Amino acid sequence: MEKLKDINWNHLYCFYEVAKVQSLKKGAEIIGTSSPTLSEQLKRLENKFNMKLFNRSSKGLSLTPEGLQLFERTKGIFEEGSKLLEHFSEDVVGGYPVSIGIEETISYDLATEFASQYWDLYTKYGTVNTIRQGDHDVLVDNILHGNIDWGISLRKPKRKSLNVAEIGSFEIVFCCSTELYDKFRDEKDLLVNIPFAESNWDKNLNRIIYQHLRKNGVIPKEKVYSDHIDFVHKLCLRGRCVMFLPKNPLEEYLGLKTFHLGEPIRMSLYAIWKKSDEGLISIRKLQELFQSKLSNVPDRYEDVDLQIEVSDVSDDLLN
Repeated sequence: MEKLKDINWNHLYCFYEVAKVQSLKKGAEIIGTSSPTLSEQLKRLENKFNMKLFNRSSKGLSLTPEGLQLFERTKGIFEEGSKLLEHFSEDVVGGYPVSIGIEETISYDLATEFASQYWDLYTKYGTVNTIRQGDHDVLVDNILHGNIDWGISLRKPKRKSLNVAEIGSFEIVFCCSTELYDKFRDEKDLLVNIPFAESNWDKNLNRIIYQHLRKNGVIPKEKVYSDHIDFVHKLCLRGRCVMFLPKNPLEEYLGLKTFHLGEPIRMSLYAIWKKSDEGLISIRKLQELFQSKLSNVPDRYEDVDLQIEVSDVSDDLLN
């Protein structure tokens, strides 16, 4: 076998579906054929490659090392094929994972909350992955080149081939440990005298924060710089610094006192995607999520049975 035309692509597709569920019976149901017919097609593919792709036993099928390698290769082919079908038809195909690029910013908490709610809407059609993006320009470039399906940013893109929608606006609040807050008579004195933490990665947000502080007559005596929000959060809980964060309506911030200085700082979070992808179920579900607020979570947000149903887990495996 030396050329692509020598491969029976239907046999390869059958292998892909069976390998996904590791069950001949379930694979036959998905494809719409009988188990004996499907078994014969898999044997012909093994003969073509001259290798064993499945271990067969009374317990069912499992992939051999060679079968696992072939499955990893075919995943990309048939997942992209599902997207192709959705591009050129009005049918919902699904069957492919979605990758969300999230800009490296202090708003991670809200961005990942939105992505988590997106999972509940999209999980029927595939899984959802998140990928950290260095900055806005990197995010936009990866969307344009198809490295990610859509992204979340604090900025609107300028490219005409991209579409954008506001996920929601949020408040930036200052915070410190409740115990430390109670020791000061004035919040301004707290911000001036206790080390003020800022992120190394979000220069634009830092600039907005310091403009707001100066406008309110506050210049911190000492600053803390960190790439790690968890590090700053631990310091803050122990009364070692003051920090700022986006106010998550679903978060209680136990042990921390949040407060404003003058008028609240409001910022927007945006979802970005290619206009040419708007026929895909991945983007249609994203657009559906825009209709709700972050605080209005999906109906079955905390229902573990949802994933069991979507994953088609057999009752035999459950307590």
